[in-house]
Amino acid sequence: MYRILIADDEELELKAMHFFLERNYPEAVLLPDAQDGTQVVETVTKENPELLILDIEMPGLNGLQALTILRERGYEGHVIVKTAYGKFTYAKDALHLHVDAYLLKPVRKSELKEQMDEVLSKIEAERKQDTGREKKGEFTSGFILSLCFAKEDSQCLSDAGKIKRLSQEAAGKLSLFCDFTICPAEGNVLPILIYTSSAMDEEGYRKLSGDVEEMMSQICRTVFGMAPEMKAGFLIADIEERLPRQLQLQGQGADKAGEQGNAASGSLHLQRAVQYIGEHYIENISLEDIAEHTKLSTSYLSHLFRQELHKNFVDYLTEVRMEQARRLIDQGIDNVNVLAEKVGYQYASYFCRQFKKYTGMTVGEYKRRK
Repeated sequence: MYRILIADDEELELKAMHFFLERNYPEAVLLPDAQDGTQVVETVTKENPELLILDIEMPGLNGLQALTILRERGYEGHVIVKTAYGKFTYAKDALHLHVDAYLLKPVRKSELKEQMDEVLSKIEAERKQDTGREKKGEFTSGFILSLCFAKEDSQCLSDAGKIKRLSQEAAGKLSLFCDFTICPAEGNVLPILIYTSSAMDEEGYRKLSGDVEEMMSQICRTVFGMAPEMKAGFLIADIEERLPRQLQLQGQGADKAGEQGNAASGSLHLQRAVQYIGEHYIENISLEDIAEHTKLSTSYLSHLFRQELHKNFVDYLTEVRMEQARRLIDQGIDNVNVLAEKVGYQYASYFCRQFKKYTGMTVGEYKRRK
């Protein structure tokens, strides 16, 4: 089953597309048609179709303007664009917006079917890939490694900078053979959840726990200038059922200003995702791009954002961009076109709406706030 949205303002085109799809792709679920750019944005945001068949020339927002907004909001679906005009700028913009096919009207049925078959094959392959990633990403075995500091040394556990560095150092040394999550400190004890995607027996557990203890001891000497006593808990065979609670514990009590720091000291996967966003927010990045970078399925990565940061990927990306915009304004940049470009928005008008929604002020009002 594939959900498809047809966007066109010509009644005959809509009827022809319906007839073509119903005859050739009975498994397709056709969403209510969109006849202008605003309807496209609203319907795609609400329904998230796997495929959007989009006409460029529509009233209000044209098709490419609507698609630009959707891509900025994180829409990752496939898109087939139709147009009666063979403008080079249209084709260039379509390429930038990751369009699967660019068809000139009148579209031949054979050409449309060829492109449809190719796109639906991509969707099917992506579904299988996501299933494979999810299976690969299941956490089947693990244990808790407790770092026990002397009471007089335990104040280092409240130093967010040192915890962040601990996570970064551990990521470089542990990522080849296991994953980990640094949990909130409990008094003078810092628990670290160590887990793998393959089942461990007792012999494998003893070897892994010994290796991890040795490496963490070296890392702690580097970060804290001391090596705490370490205790490996018993082997947990059903860790995939316990992991979400560990991640949830980590996120409790985080306020808006500290969420990025908590993510950095949290799961290795989310740390990588947050770092990638920080380095690429100016680009047209999507959840799919980050999933590929972190080697996770989009569904599991989306779960991590909601579980640990209490927001979805799009909201987090918007927050990063808006905070950067605020810093740029504080530095004296107040031209909205320049600001939009520097924080990853193609259209200044859309950036202004997002900025007003995020701060409650226009750019001018924000600049004059002091």
